[in-house]
Amino acid sequence: MLVETESNMRMELTQHTFKRDVTLQTLGPNGEVTGEYIRNSQFLFDDKGTRIERVFYHPASTIRKLKITKEDIQDLAGAQLLGIDVAEKGKYRLTYAGTELFGPREVLAFDVAPVPTPNPHRMRERFFVGRIWADARNYQIVKIKGTVEPSGKQRFPVFETVRESSGSDLWFPASTYADDILRFPHYDVHYRIKVRYYDYKRFASKLTITEIDQPPASSIPDPSSRVTLN
Repeated sequence: MLVETESNMRMELTQHTFKRDVTLQTLGPNGEVTGEYIRNSQFLFDDKGTRIERVFYHPASTIRKLKITKEDIQDLAGAQLLGIDVAEKGKYRLTYAGTELFGPREVLAFDVAPVPTPNPHRMRERFFVGRIWADARNYQIVKIKGTVEPSGKQRFPVFETVRESSGSDLWFPASTYADDILRFPHYDVHYRIKVRYYDYKRFASKLTITEIDQPPASSIPDPSSRVTLN
């Protein structure tokens, strides 16, 4: 039932555009912001669920303590947005962890682990590792918490994504938040992620997909330009 409900949500999401505001920050010892990466976009989807990103505000990053990689950008539109990919059978193992409360709702908790071992030599193959919570009445996922693997030489934070009512019977992603210490061999980085998803609108047009790694870092790109994520 969980797989069927999540599949229905994703299918419905392919019929919607939405906007996403991303802020990635590094923090100093007293919590002060030492660097910032901002990426505000509109997302479109084709009928296969491929995400098309139209970037409308993306100033030059001021983050110096770490590099924002293509895996960071991939995760923003992948596991951090949706968590597990239930459409890929055999990719994940779900273990029931009991019932909890999420606000007034009773939810079912499931621990999630990938079936194949994430390969650090295949960084494009991203896997969510953590826990999901689904409404006990209708099996809709309402919260996701975990990280993304493999990490290789990189480090990725523990994040939490919350879903909210889309105005229909389905809940769509509303926010992602992370505040974690990334531990590298010779230094640590206090890293924070704040993402908001909003302005969901139904959209039924077919789209032509062109893949590139990342958009150019310009403040206000041509509004007709389109960028896809890997």
